[in-house]
Amino acid sequence: MLATVSLTVDNGPSPTAVICLSPGTGGMEHDAIKLADLLSECCEVVLICKKNSFIEDRCNEGDHIFDCRPVAFTNKSFSVSMLVATAKLLKKYAIRNVVYFGASELKTLYFSFRGKDLNVIVRHGTTKSRAKKGRFHRLVYSCVSYHVAISRHLLENVRGILPRSRTTLFRVIYPSFSFRQLPTEPHSTAKPIRIVHLGRVARGKGHKDAMLACRVLYERAIDFELRFFGDCNDRRYLKDLKDVTKQLPYGDRVKFLGYVRDVGRCLDDADIFLYPSYGEGFGNVFVEAMGHGLSTVTYENTTFPEFREIGFKFRMAKSKDVSALSHALLEAVTNIENDKIHSGENAALAANIFDKERELEEWRSILL
Repeated sequence: MLATVSLTVDNGPSPTAVICLSPGTGGMEHDAIKLADLLSECCEVVLICKKNSFIEDRCNEGDHIFDCRPVAFTNKSFSVSMLVATAKLLKKYAIRNVVYFGASELKTLYFSFRGKDLNVIVRHGTTKSRAKKGRFHRLVYSCVSYHVAISRHLLENVRGILPRSRTTLFRVIYPSFSFRQLPTEPHSTAKPIRIVHLGRVARGKGHKDAMLACRVLYERAIDFELRFFGDCNDRRYLKDLKDVTKQLPYGDRVKFLGYVRDVGRCLDDADIFLYPSYGEGFGNVFVEAMGHGLSTVTYENTTFPEFREIGFKFRMAKSKDVSALSHALLEAVTNIENDKIHSGENAALAANIFDKERELEEWRSILL
């Protein structure tokens, strides 16, 4: 249900609006709710979202300290109704800080922010491909005080793609996660070996590569099951993937199990996390897999080398090379018991780096 209680914290930051107007159901939308919850521990927060969206539904279902306020608008490149509704909410809540998730609505929100002396922070969680440095984009992004990326890879992407003024600052703030305590003894490997992939069923997430990589296990007579968990808005793509499974001699071992709310349970019930994504801004599910102590195989692109530099131990294959991915997967399967002995090192590192108090303090440092 919608929260009606505001949290007032002595000496905390000024009232803050988290804005995510996306109608989607992916990581960005979950992250907006998660950040609103986090910042509510130090200041008054209102989450502004699109009316009748996934975000509004999830906020209605949950028990949150922050207020959730939906705004109605049509998906146009410029929306007067969005502009007016947002400006009214900023005034009503005496907002000083804005944390914006997204990209396309900023051309409207600029006019909601204009003349209000706001500390506007754009939070970046996905890789951008097209440069936005024309005259109009320079105007729109002139209101931004901070660009906050959730990985070093994304920070460099943002620096190269978006315009900036002499006063615009750039920061990396890793998100935080809550991990369960790993058992003292790793659970025994099940038969068949359970391989899991989590994430939206969308092009570029590596679903087909994961399926094809499993051929090496079939040829070695290794019993396995490949489970895909994730929402799908592209039914044509899902059909294409299922058509591929029909051509595979092991297609009956590939399962598409749809959206799941409890990611942790899926990871608890798995032996290997196989995630050959073509491009991740961060990779929340990767960190979740590390925190759950799973043996993990990815492609060597975007943020994954960064995670290796941090100290995580996992296998990477040359990007988009299914043969190399097959080899890495076979290595993971044949060394799975040894991997589990050392899984606690990854879990401990994840708990230390992606700590909630660390993230909260880093956000506090840039709020007014």
